[in-house]
Amino acid sequence: MGTLSNHGKIEASSNRWLGGSTPFRYPGGKGFIADTLQQKIEAWIGSGAQYAEPFAGGAGAAIRLLARNTVQRVRINDADVRIFSAWEAILRENERFLDTLAECETSISAWHKHAELVKEPKKAKSRFELGFATFFLNRTNRSGIVLGAGPIGGYEQRGEWKLDARFNKHALAERVRWLGQRADQIVLTQKDGITFLRDASRRKYARETFFFVDPPYVSAGSRLYLNAMNERKHQRLASLLQSGTIQHWLVTYDKCPLIDEAYRHADLSLLEVPYSLQARRKEGERMVVPAWKSKAL
Repeated sequence: MGTLSNHGKIEASSNRWLGGSTPFRYPGGKGFIADTLQQKIEAWIGSGAQYAEPFAGGAGAAIRLLARNTVQRVRINDADVRIFSAWEAILRENERFLDTLAECETSISAWHKHAELVKEPKKAKSRFELGFATFFLNRTNRSGIVLGAGPIGGYEQRGEWKLDARFNKHALAERVRWLGQRADQIVLTQKDGITFLRDASRRKYARETFFFVDPPYVSAGSRLYLNAMNERKHQRLASLLQSGTIQHWLVTYDKCPLIDEAYRHADLSLLEVPYSLQARRKEGERMVVPAWKSKAL
């Protein structure tokens, strides 16, 4: 891990750290699916592949694949100004972010200050301030839910776990610094997910890009995600992906009749969730790929 210097800045560790972990906690995060994605990227595209997530959130799988050199470039897109601002602060003002991380207080008073900005983004003096506040809440809120969840340990900090339980500054600084060193391999955008996919389908890079589409889930979308989708939007997304304008894609969803019907022309299978996560994901999840891709394997 890093060390804290006399002036408060977290210094890089002398030990070689390979990176590959997102600095965010995210409800329903898909870092665990990186092995599956890698297999399909290597089979469908091969060397020189690029990668994109239209509903990026914490982008756990994207960062792992970049660290493995499975892909040469990743495109991270999130429509929500809070999540976008957090990524923007890390990638475009990396040193400032590291300094702010080293100097910030992990206290309930600091939590309230950041929570006010996240609740009302217009109160932030800059996107950097909003981005760091979002990051702070993501690391200190229960389950990493940015809005609608209280702090770890409760407002009185009487719980078994305290506010800093998931806020190890040294470990987070290593992850943030690693991302800053690879910022030229990460393209960041703030678009509606479907708009992002439509725009990308017209670009030359689409032919060598693998699109991992992990939209807000149907059953818990409004509770867990900042940008939930209604039924019509889920259907529009399914129609776009099955239209053939995008070649290489994989979708993950909750198991429900709406999704089974919307993707009836694709190949649906059960998403294998690691044993350690199964207790928290009792409902079951779907993995969807183009029908012709499934037959080709």
